[in-house]
Formats: sequence, C-alpha cells, structure tokens
Amino acid sequence: MTERTIPVDTFGPIALDLTMNTGTIRVVVDPMLKQAHMVLKTDATSGPSADAIRDTAVSLRGHNLKVRVPDVAGTTISVGGNTMTFSGGSGVQIINGNVHVTGHGDGKVFINGREVTATGPTGDVVTPITAEIHLPAGSMTLISTRTAQTIVTGELARLEYDGTSGALTAERVGDLDATVTSGSVIIGDVTGSLDVNLTSGNLGIGAYSGTDARLNVTSGNVRMAATPQATGRLTVGATSGNVRVTGAAHLNVRRRVTSGYVQTS
Repeated sequence: MTERTIPVDTFGPIALDLTMNTGTIRVVVDPMLKQAHMVLKTDATSGPSADAIRDTAVSLRGHNLKVRVPDVAGTTISVGGNTMTFSGGSGVQIINGNVHVTGHGDGKVFINGREVTATGPTGDVVTPITAEIHLPAGSMTLISTRTAQTIVTGELARLEYDGTSGALTAERVGDLDATVTSGSVIIGDVTGSLDVNLTSGNLGIGAYSGTDARLNVTSGNVRMAATPQATGRLTVGATSGNVRVTGAAHLNVRRRVTSGYVQTS
C-alpha cells in the first residue's frame, strides 16, 4: 500500500479545493474536530497510482488548502459503477465472448494485478486512489472530478462540485453550487442557496430550506422537496429535462421550459 498524509498546519474550519479525477473521495465533517487532516492511499506500492499520490501538489495558505492529484496514466471510463482504464496502444475487442488485446505490450491480460497470459513480465497495474478527508464544522469544499465517487457525511457550510460521470452523495450542506454532466448527485438537506447546472444527469434533494434556488437542466432529471422553511425565489430552466419540486407552493417560482417537463406543487 502507498499512503500519504497531507499536512494541515492550521486549526478550525478550512476551505478545501480538491481536484481528483478518478477513485473515491470521502469527506467527514466532525463537529468535535479541531484540525483538518487528509490522507491519500492506494493498494499498490509502485506503479502509476502510487506515482500519482507521490506527485500530488499541495498548497496551504492560511485556511485555504489546495490539492491537485494528477491523472493516472491512461484513460478511465465508468460503467455501472465499475471503471476501465486504457493506456498505450491499440485496444480491446470482444468477439463472440472472447477478449482480444492488441498493442505495444504484446497483448498481456491481468486480473486483479496478476498476469494470466503465458508470456511476458508482469506490468504495472492502475489501482484506485482513495482520498480520506476529515474536516472541522464550518468547513467548505470545492471538488472537481470526472468519474470519482464522492461521499460526504456530516454538514458542510458550502459545497462546490464539478463532476463528469461521477457520483456525489452528501448528508447536509449549507450552500450548494454544482455543475454535473452525466453524473448523479444526491443531497439529504440543503439549507442555504442552491445553484445547479445539470446535463444528462440526475439530481435528488431530500429537503431544501434555503433562500434562493436556481435549477438549469438539459436532458436531466431533478427531484427536490422544498420545506416550509424555504423562502425566496425558485428559478427553473429545463431543455428536454424533467423537474419535479414538491412543497414549493409558497415560493416565488419562475420557470422556462423548452421541450421539457417541470412540475411544482
């Protein structure tokens, strides 16, 4: 295993700016915690994932922590919660249930890091990277990712999320600012402002009690429940998307619909 602790030499809430395109991001907000801490880890002791952890750029200025995890060599796609990574040359074909691998590596096949072909030395394997982050109450995060699974427990003061084909679940946030493309976002509670741009993805908010909300949806699906504590304006724009908001009768609702479906009640 390769593991790296990111030092945070400051006390109290922080603003974390994290870019990590693949893997798993776990954020825990602990009201009893006085000082944030973060760990990057992967099962491999060498290879592209271990190199990415060692090459991660870290900058701490006051209470602002910036972390940039470099991409692991190759291209990774996510299908049904599983990931596939391609690097080097030529490709993979599946014909009548048989897998054909071609490229500069003599067509080797690995399962769980172990070579199952008869010839050639064992090569490096891309193993998932996990970021484990513990934050004091009142902290904010900005997370940019492509396919990583992001899980937030506890309450963040603010969450800014930019994801492509990733999945985000969070228990409770103050302000939420999200840009989602072909991904999934599920939030338990939003208590502050809400600003979401959704393209071909899914958004679910269990309870919205903020003061201003904007939903801009293109070929996506939104399900949100407003609470009696919610106030102010709800602006909804939908282009070939589907939006359903319940509990919004007392809000100032403005809608713009182009070949989509918007229902508020």
